[in-house]
Formats: sequence, structure tokens, C-alpha cells
Amino acid sequence: MSRDVAVEALTVAHGTVPAVRDISFTARRGELLTLLGPSGCGKTTTLRAIAGLEIPRQGRIAIGGQTVFDAAHGENLAPERRGLAMVFQSYAIWPHMTVFENVAFGLRARGLASRDLPHAVRRSLDLVGLGAFADRPATRLSGGQQQRVALARSIAGDPAVILLDEPLSNLDAQLRLTMRAEFKALQRRLELTAIYVTHDQEEALVLSDRILVMRDGIIEQEGTPTEIHGTPKSRFVAEFVGVSNILPCDVTGPQDAAVAVLAGGLRLPVRTNGMHGSACVCFRPINVRISPTPGAFGQPATVTALSYLGDLMQYELRSFGLTIQARGVPDPSLVEGAQVFWSVAPDSCFLVPEST
Repeated sequence: MSRDVAVEALTVAHGTVPAVRDISFTARRGELLTLLGPSGCGKTTTLRAIAGLEIPRQGRIAIGGQTVFDAAHGENLAPERRGLAMVFQSYAIWPHMTVFENVAFGLRARGLASRDLPHAVRRSLDLVGLGAFADRPATRLSGGQQQRVALARSIAGDPAVILLDEPLSNLDAQLRLTMRAEFKALQRRLELTAIYVTHDQEEALVLSDRILVMRDGIIEQEGTPTEIHGTPKSRFVAEFVGVSNILPCDVTGPQDAAVAVLAGGLRLPVRTNGMHGSACVCFRPINVRISPTPGAFGQPATVTALSYLGDLMQYELRSFGLTIQARGVPDPSLVEGAQVFWSVAPDSCFLVPEST
């Protein structure tokens, strides 16, 4: 049965260097919560602390209401008693064992009766689509199959919580997409509470119920995938989730008719959310509309570069001394050096503080 995970005021240090700094969050029962951020931000350290593989300096961790770590009271439950399973970036498959034995190993270590072992192993292998591979040597598995074995091994003991540390990063692009969908379906089917670590923002958006964006050992922003993608609260989060138009500006006017004044006198209507003065206006390339004729497109620009993306074309524009990234369907008239006009709707713009 899945359980919630509560982390309170957690601080972890490596020597004198703080890796995680006073963070608090809860992974709700049956939820897939993702820790997203660049290398060194503290996401894996947080995961290892929940698993009992790191000893925090301070804070408290509870699983299903039971305290498993409390620095103030000297409590630290052993990893094997926390009711957790963990899937690592390296799948830790034992090469001298068959697929069956790889999954059975952990169950034997937990003391599962021999008569119950075959059913438990085959149930787990069936769940990940490897029922026909039970007797195959581990050395004859592809990367995707090894990942499935690691997942089968983790769910075989019916854990309360599953922790996953970049489990798909070693797979090729197409297989990664397939495994995302398969894991999401499995997590929903088994109603697992899952805490997932990744640096891949697309992966986080696809898989997560909620996302914690981490930076330098703290939580920079928490929200649903729609909130993180659509309304970043800082320049760091906006950059990390792929917003490439982040332009310093001065915001003036009332909230319902505000204007962002940029370099060179460029003026863009925006929704302020109460923000005025110095800020950065942000908008995604896909929201920039381009036309070779003025029409309703009021901002003149020159196409300075193009990048073919298959179904879409990435355009780099130079306007009022600024570089604007736009993305749209390929248009033969939009060639390098072409004079064009562009616009972005106020509802497609958002503001973040100027500092990173």
C-alpha cells in the first residue's frame, strides 16, 4: 500500500559544503513527485536521504506518518526498514544471474517463503512485460530490458514508496519515450507513491503530478507541470524549462493595461501580476507570430538565422537591437536577411524578477 512521504527542514552537507539546505515538501500518497534541476542542485542527495543512504545534519523524514529520521531526537531507521524501493541510474543488474534470479534476490533477502517466490517474481516480470524472459541470462539483455528488470525488482516487494534516480538517462531517445509512457502507466496502475529525480524538463513535464525545481540545495519553485511550464516564478526556472526569450524591461501602467518597455524603445503589452518597475518579460518562441508584411504585426525585425527542426523552423530575429527567438511552420519567404514583422500576445507574456 502506497504512503505519503513528508520531509521537514532537511539539511544535508558533504563535509563543510551544504548540499541540501532546509527544504520541506510532501509527496502525497499515490503521487509522482519529481525533483527537477541541474547537476549539483541537491536532488539526488535528497533522494538518498529519504532512502537512508545519506545522514542529514538536521530535519525530519516521515513515511506514512512514521518517523524514519529525526535529527533532533536521534532517530534514524535503517534503509531496509523504511518500506522503500530504489531504482538507480545504473541498473545494478547482476550479470551472473538470470532475469528471474535478479528479481528473486531481493525477495529472498527479505525472507519471502520459497513457495511464494515464483509467483511474486513472475507477477513483477509480467507487469513490466518481461514474463517470457525469466530464464534469460542478464548478459543477453538490451538497455531497455535491463531497465525493466530493475523496475521489476523494485516493485516485487510491494514497496510503500519507490524512489527513482535518473532511471531513463542511459537509454536512447526513442526508447526513453517508450519507457516514460510504460512507467507512467505502471505507476498509475499500482498507485505507487513515487519520487523521481531528473534533469530533463520534458521528462518531468510528461511524468509528474507535481514538480519541485531545485537550485543550489533549495526548492526554487513547486507546482504542477502546467504551473512550472506556464508561469515560472524566477529567471532561473524560466531558463531551465526552456524559455529562450527573457528580456530586461521596465513595467509601467495599470495591471489591466501594462506595458513592458524594452531596450531601443520596444513596447510590449503584458499582464503584470502586480509586478512593476524593473523586471524581465518572458515569452516562448512558439508564441511569436511572424509575417513578411506588417498587417497587425507591429514590430519590424530582420531574420538573422534559421534552424530546421523538421515540422517546425526556429527563427532568430533582430529587432530594436534585441535578439528574439521564434518558432513556426517553415515559410519559404522567411529566409535569412528577410525583413519581417512580429508580435506576441499579452497573455503569452509573463514577468519574472530581473535578478536570477
